[in-house]
Amino acid sequence: MRLTTYVLAVLPVGLSLLACSPTAPVVVNDGGIVDTCPTPTGAGTVHSGNITKDETWAAAGSPHIVPYELHVVGIKITIEPCSTVRVKAPAGFTFDTGGGLVAEGTSTKPIHFIADDATKPWSGIRVFAPSTVRLAYATVEDSGLGTGNTSGAIEVRGDQMLAAQEILFVDHVTVKGSSSHGVSLYGGGTFTKDSHDLTITGSKRAPVRSDARLAGNLPTGTYTGNAFDFVQLDTTQTISFEDVTFHDRGVPYNVGSPGQTSGDLRVGGGKAFSTLTIEPGVTLKFNKNLAASLHVEYPTGNTAAMGALIAVGTAGKHIVFTSQSDAPAAGDWRGLTFGLLPSPKNQLEYVEILYAGGKSGAQGFHCQAPDGKYSANEDAAFALFGEPQAQFLRNSTISYSAGLGVDLGYSGGYVDFLPTNDINNTADCKQSYPRAMAGTCPTVVACP
Repeated sequence: MRLTTYVLAVLPVGLSLLACSPTAPVVVNDGGIVDTCPTPTGAGTVHSGNITKDETWAAAGSPHIVPYELHVVGIKITIEPCSTVRVKAPAGFTFDTGGGLVAEGTSTKPIHFIADDATKPWSGIRVFAPSTVRLAYATVEDSGLGTGNTSGAIEVRGDQMLAAQEILFVDHVTVKGSSSHGVSLYGGGTFTKDSHDLTITGSKRAPVRSDARLAGNLPTGTYTGNAFDFVQLDTTQTISFEDVTFHDRGVPYNVGSPGQTSGDLRVGGGKAFSTLTIEPGVTLKFNKNLAASLHVEYPTGNTAAMGALIAVGTAGKHIVFTSQSDAPAAGDWRGLTFGLLPSPKNQLEYVEILYAGGKSGAQGFHCQAPDGKYSANEDAAFALFGEPQAQFLRNSTISYSAGLGVDLGYSGGYVDFLPTNDINNTADCKQSYPRAMAGTCPTVVACP
């Protein structure tokens, strides 16, 4: 009997192998997974050539050997519990045009996807919507061969012109030793909402690389022990198809991927109203080299915004917006910007906005202290280019801005954000003044 102990996503890593009887399964009282599967002894089953109909890969046929890339079109492969799949480099699986993969083991009969030679990574599992992949009590090890920004041990791709397509289900899945990212979510493909207990460790890049709008279904689990322990957010697509929640998964979200031309995370602007919700305890880090920022609607006019940001932390678990730099400094990133007429749904509480106020390129909107002239620039950690219905930033901190703390860069009434927030160490005023509706500025403007 092969008796191997695996660690659940909710447990600390590093659990040692347990001694066991060759005739009886081990009982683990700490929640570990016990592999009671027999060790494969035969030559196994080789899978090559075209697959033209649904197949079931039986445990008795293990190890299942994949010597060449399997491009599976419109059909389904089912892999039984206790199966071992050995993949020769640089092969892998690609599921396309419907169909897909079902590899659902149990807590005592897991499934293993491994490299035929541990020194030669295989490419991984790729799924294109509308195909689906279901993995439970499974390990995907030593894959992720690829050099592209979207490479991963498991790559999930969908139609970027549609709302997110939930095509990957995971339940007690471990992705280990990827040569690139652990999981990559691209276009419109993402996890199912009921996915849970995912462990990604040993990746040579980040555990997860995701288009920002696809990161809302990131499962519970463990995402540490990788070369870079953060969720890498690509901001090419706007959050404008659906509501998205960034969950606290124990690692920060890095905004802006290498190779991108812009690091702007944008919310709104679509045909349907979209909201980005950020859970307490989440940290978002913005790319200095890309002059990154978070835009809730781009400031292009006076119409009502079609997006909102809800970032409500607690006194004990703040939400942090900061720089990716190891040695952060004022102006590393541009900050949070609210364009158009901000939605009354916006709500920020117990947040920290740090090291922002970088060059925005905007100018001439607010009134400049102390002489009441139009402003030279609108660089600020927190900027509004439409008059809000009410003050929606409370019990929060803005520190180390290279410009203003709060920029009221619109024509309209004065909405005071100072009484309920701590704004400190700003290079410019803590808060600017808006223009009057006629476009004029007061003769003398104080600099708070």
